[in-house]
Amino acid sequence: MARWRLFDMMQSYTFWVFDASGYNGNPLFSIFTPEFGFSACSIPEISIEHKVVQPGNWGFKHRVVKNADVGTISLQRGARFYDSDFYLWVMNAIKGLQPVRRNLVIVQYLGYRLIRKLSPPEPGQSAVGAEVSLNTSGAYGAATGIPVPPLDRIPGRAWFCGGCLPLRYKAGDFDAKTSDVTVMELEVQPEYMHELTVASLSPVVTRAFSLGLAIAEATGSISV
Repeated sequence: MARWRLFDMMQSYTFWVFDASGYNGNPLFSIFTPEFGFSACSIPEISIEHKVVQPGNWGFKHRVVKNADVGTISLQRGARFYDSDFYLWVMNAIKGLQPVRRNLVIVQYLGYRLIRKLSPPEPGQSAVGAEVSLNTSGAYGAATGIPVPPLDRIPGRAWFCGGCLPLRYKAGDFDAKTSDVTVMELEVQPEYMHELTVASLSPVVTRAFSLGLAIAEATGSISV
């Protein structure tokens, strides 16, 4: 069954990963060069370990939470001859150069871009210039020639991964029969993580928004 786009905002894999720990407490420095993006990134999983407590007067097992663990993060991106961010972090961790642990933030954006209203067109100019809808490549309307600010994506949810340690670095694979891009891989182990969404920040607002959409759809105010 097709669903209204407003209910399925996370329809694309537009994401951004950045280092939020800084270099020796200085937030101006990062382990990742800012202009290099990532072709793929996995989101860590939280697994809970249980402990069985057997009451003497109860015939079934009673489980309680013992502790929790966070899964690894896999980062991938195309290799460049002047990019050694993965390797440098791994080698610094091996040598014990501080800080070994880093705080990474993964942000996923909504599956659509903003439609920006610009000034009315000049006399003799096409009316298309009055409205610019950004496409997937981030280009702006050629009819106006007016640059659009790059903040055209709305964050949908994010994950703060604290105390990350590098586990495995792979420089890529070689195959002389293909012209594909060499992909570097880095596996990172977070110590803990927090999910940042509207629901985690304000559950009341989220429930009210969800209820409002459901009522609007049920009453026919919006159509699927």
